[in-house]
Amino acid sequence: MVLLVLALQRIINPLTKEMKSLLKLGVLLLTLLSVESTLAQGLIQENSSNNDASTPTSCGSYEYMKHLDEKSEGFLEHSDNFVLNLKKVIKTKQAEKSNNNIYRIPVVFHVVYNNEEENLAESVIQNQLEIMNASFRRTNADAVDTRAEFLPYVGDAKIEFFLAETDPDGMSTDGITRTNSDIAFFGGVLPYTSLQTTEIVQWVNDSLFLNMFRITREDQGGIDPWDPERYLNIWIGDLRIFEPEIGNFEELVYFGLAIPPLDHYNWPEEVTDPLTEFNQGIIMHYVSIAENNPNSYPEPYQAFNSSVSSGKMLVHETGHYLGLRHIWGDGNCSLDDFIDDTPLASTSGLYDCNFSSNTCTDDIDGLDLPNMVENYMDYTSGACQNSFTLGQIDIMREVLEVYKPELAEVILTTEELSGALFISELVLYPNPVNEVLTISTTVNKTTQAQLKIHDSTGRLVLDPAQVTLTYGKNTVSIDVSNLDHGVYYFSITSNQGKVLKTLVKN
Repeated sequence: MVLLVLALQRIINPLTKEMKSLLKLGVLLLTLLSVESTLAQGLIQENSSNNDASTPTSCGSYEYMKHLDEKSEGFLEHSDNFVLNLKKVIKTKQAEKSNNNIYRIPVVFHVVYNNEEENLAESVIQNQLEIMNASFRRTNADAVDTRAEFLPYVGDAKIEFFLAETDPDGMSTDGITRTNSDIAFFGGVLPYTSLQTTEIVQWVNDSLFLNMFRITREDQGGIDPWDPERYLNIWIGDLRIFEPEIGNFEELVYFGLAIPPLDHYNWPEEVTDPLTEFNQGIIMHYVSIAENNPNSYPEPYQAFNSSVSSGKMLVHETGHYLGLRHIWGDGNCSLDDFIDDTPLASTSGLYDCNFSSNTCTDDIDGLDLPNMVENYMDYTSGACQNSFTLGQIDIMREVLEVYKPELAEVILTTEELSGALFISELVLYPNPVNEVLTISTTVNKTTQAQLKIHDSTGRLVLDPAQVTLTYGKNTVSIDVSNLDHGVYYFSITSNQGKVLKTLVKN
């Protein structure tokens, strides 16, 4: 555009006065169109072909991985090998594995706000948590919309999320921290004009991710994580970039991004070292949270109010956090997400629900399946996202078992209790229960224990009962008549561990 304007200006000089006036008007219109084009997307996306940022506005997880590959060559290759090795481990363990266990992950939402719009209410956080649980347990109402050809390949991940009830110091918490920050834009301030393309590219490659991850550092305007081995940390704030040189434009490049699992046995230190400068967890733009969020995307991002307002963007980022890649492999038909039951695709769904799209020839059980726009790991509208595949579920559960063994609580099935922790038997009856719940336990040694009941969001719904369990068989009764109908989790906790079981209240 700039070269075209200069060329037109050179042509003007030898022309008549009338022709000069017309051409000057043309130059002015072209200049205005150039400015309008830049304002429509921002300087970073305007120059995205030359840097690590993606276009259109997207999840930043893969862009972050590309950024790390630039800094430490080989990162992406080792990331691919990580998933391939996980698949081999899963295959060898398939016969002995039980997929009945339910993993429950304690979550802390760090709300970092510069104004009250960003200080999301507890009801918004609760709504987001409900969406995550419904999505991972496949209890979402729109699960019925999964097309018939994909039904054999989708399932319940048996992964749940609940607000942490104790902080790292052992104090009671509601699982939400709130930090009033002086930083208005965690994406940073881009001090360049549209003509300074080289400087913009360099700024993005050097500064963008460092800026965004300030939200995870107390000394940089955010808040430090809770122990990432024991909590899923989710930071919420304004991830936009402020661009004063083009009319104070506020550019949104990423809805959010997640740090992939660390400490992979097949990753050398020189590859994992770059990850350690950023804290583990997920960072999210505050408008991308929940379905009942009162905030909306402003000009020029209003289209996302219909496609990225369902709370499923955090489901997508949590998939990355648990080891998943984008379903289309971030490339053409020759690239893959390394999951056997997700069909190949040449591109993302571009926040649309095109059910007729089949961009690659594939072979899954002899079938050439269409693009799976239902998958949470695509860039499709939340209106059609409703599924994880069984292969994706295997990866996420293996990551929890192998790479994050201390993160999730495990709800064990009765037959798997033998020799586990301090209990060899735990029976709840009647279950479902109406009024009085009886707990029958057999313990390996006399111990002090705490009995608790939580709802499906992790909220404590019954005052804890302190009991002494003596060696052998014990029976305890609890009045649960005041509980609402629904599914709950009963737990016995001692200094030797914790055992959970599902409880249904009639």
